Amino acid sequence: MKIGSTISSLFGYLSTTIFGLLKKLFYLLEFFLFLRLALKFIQANPQSLVVNWIYKWSDFFVSPFNFIFKDIIFPNGFLLEAATLSAMIGYAILVWIILKLFRAF
Repeated sequence: MKIGSTISSLFGYLSTTIFGLLKKLFYLLEFFLFLRLALKFIQANPQSLVVNWIYKWSDFFVSPFNFIFKDIIFPNGFLLEAATLSAMIGYAILVWIILKLFRAF
């Protein structure tokens, strides 16, 4: 009986740790996608080292969502990149489904 409760508590600890790690990775991804969205919106210089690094890092995650919607260009020249916004929503839905499935087991 003692071994069963030990295994059960170990499994509970591991599932809680993995659940927390998945959430933290998702928050990090959303943060970088939001940075990309904000930098594109305010037309940050892409030749800047930091801006270029953020664009390159986040491009891998945004590329599956390219060309789904057209970018929105406001009259004053600001750009709302629809691919990044779609990626943020798409990954949020994907992680929500994964975490719900993870909690089901």
